[in-house]
Amino acid sequence: MEGLSMLCAGLGIIEEDDDANRIGYSKGEYCLDNLKDLLRFLRRDAPQTREVFKQVCKWNIVGKDLIPIIEYCQDDRNLLLNAVKVMVFLTMPIDPASHDIPQQIELLWGVKSSITYSDAVPVIMSLLESPLENLACEAFTEDDWKMVQLVLSLFRNVLAIQDISTQQKSGGSMTEFVFLRDRFLELLFKENVMDVILVLSQHVGGSCTYLRHDNLLLLETFYYIFMGQLPELIAKAHLKDAKVDEDSDISINSLKDIMEEEREKRKVIRQRNLGCYSQFSGTFTRFSLDGSKTLIKGNPCSVSHDPLIIAHKKHRGPAKRTVWDQGRLPATKNKILNLLYDFINQFLGGGYNVLMQSVRDDIEKEHHAIQNSDILIFFQVAQFVTSFQYHKFLNQVSNLLQLLETEKTIKFGLTCSEEYLHFEAFDQLSMISSDA
Repeated sequence: MEGLSMLCAGLGIIEEDDDANRIGYSKGEYCLDNLKDLLRFLRRDAPQTREVFKQVCKWNIVGKDLIPIIEYCQDDRNLLLNAVKVMVFLTMPIDPASHDIPQQIELLWGVKSSITYSDAVPVIMSLLESPLENLACEAFTEDDWKMVQLVLSLFRNVLAIQDISTQQKSGGSMTEFVFLRDRFLELLFKENVMDVILVLSQHVGGSCTYLRHDNLLLLETFYYIFMGQLPELIAKAHLKDAKVDEDSDISINSLKDIMEEEREKRKVIRQRNLGCYSQFSGTFTRFSLDGSKTLIKGNPCSVSHDPLIIAHKKHRGPAKRTVWDQGRLPATKNKILNLLYDFINQFLGGGYNVLMQSVRDDIEKEHHAIQNSDILIFFQVAQFVTSFQYHKFLNQVSNLLQLLETEKTIKFGLTCSEEYLHFEAFDQLSMISSDA
């Protein structure tokens, strides 16, 4: 690690004023060469141990060097590009076969925090100005595509940092991480990153053949944007009183209690249904969430299957984690929910059908790039969007029924009053006639 230490030390140094406030960054003489060498170190880093990644994060190279380079050296395009490339490698998802996943999770959250509380995102977005102009003018080139792919990969990676280790949960840090996740999401909306993602999704199936290759990258980006959110909560966001303070958050604990209760109910129902077939026995194939197959001999209703369990896994590339396995911790700030509401509606009105059709075509053709995890992500995104639409229209129907009921009540009340006056007048006339 001595060579790595020298590389990082030679990147540069932060400039500070008398009050220790950062005012600039003095890059080292071989800053660009050191960035390229650091990139080579990260490319050769073993995915199971990631020793280079861990050491770079422990030295806080992201906050101490990479982000200052992006913020203060943006005029040097080559330097900026290589800094972004290093950031992409540092934010790569954790290999499920890693030996120290909790430590890597903690380090990744640190990287996400550094990016969120900096001015790096707008500078990184400036790299897409020319590619987006060329895309609009139908002059999109291969270099433009590579730039879009680089920037989109970085945002996808940072969005994917959502896992929370058992130690972090027991330490009471869950609320803090959910806040950071929402803060980063809000930052992406503020810097128009989400608008760019929507635009790119609309061009996946168009004349631009380059973006066609990034349909899975875009799909994963949407997947991580929706990850952990509740579509029914987003669907009724616009129904809330606008005067309500946007920071009056719903209790995370109460949401967790509700979800846990629903989970227990589903578990009881599932066990009750499976109990009806307790006499069944034979050979069965179970499909796991990662797409693997497990051969089970015995009773499928049994909780444990100690008899022959044979897993048949087929991987065509690096394994990816694709399931929301830590329970959903949805955004509760009214501002975030409304932003997501508008975002999903725009997605449905533009790029949803284009993107999903593109991925579906690849799945049907059994494209070599498609993995089992990609199919699961495809259905997860489809399920989320469909659920959002269902709850949105359900709320609209409910509002319409309430409106009709209100109008009916008002109209019925007037009619009753009129009929009452007619009957009273008739009775009085009858009394007068009888007296006469």
